[in-house]
Amino acid sequence: MAICAYCRKDRPATREHVIPAFIYDFQKKTAESVVGWNEVANRMVVGEAKIRDVCGYCNNGPLSQLDSYGKELLTYSGLLVRNYTKKTLTLTYNYSLLLRWLLKVSFNSARTDGVHAPIFEGHIPFILGCAPAPPRYRVACLLSLAAPELLKNHLSPPPAMVSLAEGSGITNPFLVRISYGRPSKRFVHRVIVFGPAIFQLIMFEPEVLPGHAASDIRSLLKLKTLGVELSEKRPAVCVSAGQQTWLDIYGPQIARAGASQGHLR
Repeated sequence: MAICAYCRKDRPATREHVIPAFIYDFQKKTAESVVGWNEVANRMVVGEAKIRDVCGYCNNGPLSQLDSYGKELLTYSGLLVRNYTKKTLTLTYNYSLLLRWLLKVSFNSARTDGVHAPIFEGHIPFILGCAPAPPRYRVACLLSLAAPELLKNHLSPPPAMVSLAEGSGITNPFLVRISYGRPSKRFVHRVIVFGPAIFQLIMFEPEVLPGHAASDIRSLLKLKTLGVELSEKRPAVCVSAGQQTWLDIYGPQIARAGASQGHLR
């Protein structure tokens, strides 16, 4: 028996995936061996990272339902593909379900090192579907799109990149990253990357006023000039890729991991 990280009840613990299980299944089917970058381990991960502090009721109930929504969202938006070749993304979404899912995924990741885990505590009822969505001056959600990497920009592109491009001349693989963002005294910045889609959670400290939160959101959007803010008032958005490619995001990590760790050998 253990105290569940979500419902806080003393129940038998089960194993909950940090990165949703459907993503592992997808990559196995597409013959990819690496899911993404593990911020805590400081390397590209191959195994299925799990945590063991979630009861069976939460794991198989509301959390499983959120993963089902996440799979549906990524599938119907065209993101759950081996190579995303478009330079735009149209995302139709249910804001409450999407925010709950992103918070759940990020909270699971945060508990592996404990750095940001406490700030999620007040949002657990919402993650479980027992409370309304927090206002934007408590949690804001931004979305931007990584641009494809052009093979012509490489004198000798790795064979795996050539294979991934499948004759298109561009690559934008489905990798996953859950990490920290920009440091700030007013908010915690969490980043969740699914393929080319870069979701940013801006989790403000309790004392931050709505006007200050709005100013911070505008500043972050300026850094990602083609990014957009998601909200309940906008059930669909269209976002265009900026100049930052997926290799700009993962290049330093792949280099640190070494050729033996990365799948872009």
